[in-house]
Amino acid sequence: MIDMPTRIPIHSKSPISKAQDIAYVRLGRKDLESAYHYYTDFGLKVKSRTEDRILFHAISSEFPCWSIERANRDFLLGFGFFISDKKEFAELRKLDDAIFRSEGRFGDAPSVSLLDPSGLPVDAVFSSSDPSIPVQNPNRIWNRFDHTKRINMPQPSVSGPPEVIRLGHAVFLKQEFLKNAQWYCDTFGLIPSDIQLLPGSKEPVLAFLRCDRGKELTDHHTIVIASGAEDRLEHCAFELKDLDEIAQGREWLLTKGWKPAWGLGRHLLGSQIFDYQRDPTGMLVEHYTDGDKFDHSVPVGFHEISRKSLYQWGQDMPEDFLDSKLNFRTLKELIKGIFAKREIRIRTLMQMKAMASLSPRKWIKY
Repeated sequence: MIDMPTRIPIHSKSPISKAQDIAYVRLGRKDLESAYHYYTDFGLKVKSRTEDRILFHAISSEFPCWSIERANRDFLLGFGFFISDKKEFAELRKLDDAIFRSEGRFGDAPSVSLLDPSGLPVDAVFSSSDPSIPVQNPNRIWNRFDHTKRINMPQPSVSGPPEVIRLGHAVFLKQEFLKNAQWYCDTFGLIPSDIQLLPGSKEPVLAFLRCDRGKELTDHHTIVIASGAEDRLEHCAFELKDLDEIAQGREWLLTKGWKPAWGLGRHLLGSQIFDYQRDPTGMLVEHYTDGDKFDHSVPVGFHEISRKSLYQWGQDMPEDFLDSKLNFRTLKELIKGIFAKREIRIRTLMQMKAMASLSPRKWIKY
């Protein structure tokens, strides 16, 4: 039994708005051509392509969920949430430094742009109705030990990119973990599903945050905020139909020569079956299926953070997966954060780095 820590991100009783889901992620990229080839192999569909931007969508919606924009370096430009309540959207417009765009980023819906405590642009995209379109049932038929549906019907594998249903969640590292996590709860009404603590401590270092859609079910987490030496996007995850689609998607990416990261496995918190890959810049992207769904009634859970807490089964997590090395870029951002008088806990970062190096699989020898 883990005691409840004293300082944690909490569910706001009167948030400014209630996000319905993640809308999109925007990435700056030096090489748009390689990004185009990678993400079409990954399973996304191209909505539009110009010299300076490629917009991708998933099969559940034609609204762009992934924007690759030309830049002089590879980095996160921002992301967005869907907001469905007109009054909430109007309240967001009143906030200091809010920027209203009548046609939004992509000309599809009006939006309001805010800055989170780390300075990251976060868009509230007004959509009065669910922008998704129905997804057809999986084509593959599964036999069970107690019920045979597929009789005299072989199912050979189909070679090709997987079908990405939707953008599911994004994970962000923040130098000021608590301040950022609470801002998302206060501004967009997110609810902590699970909070992870340093081993033997009451100090929270990671929060899984879900949307508050009342009695309507939503993903176990839509964003994750974790303590980090720098402010950056750690990975994004895209939902697929089933395990077979996950495995075939992995196979397709490998045949195309793209670099894998970690998979296959099942997470512990959120329960998703996952496969992680790396895009041409080395950024992690995830295919997943079979995630937990919560309504607003589920209380927050507390867990010690460790490599074991990341997965129930699967391949052992690769040594380079968490990217905990203190390289020049990370050190530069860490020093900038310290001079900006951010609440950065060096000891906490050191403990998290040590945690990442301990494999839960005692029978594996490196």
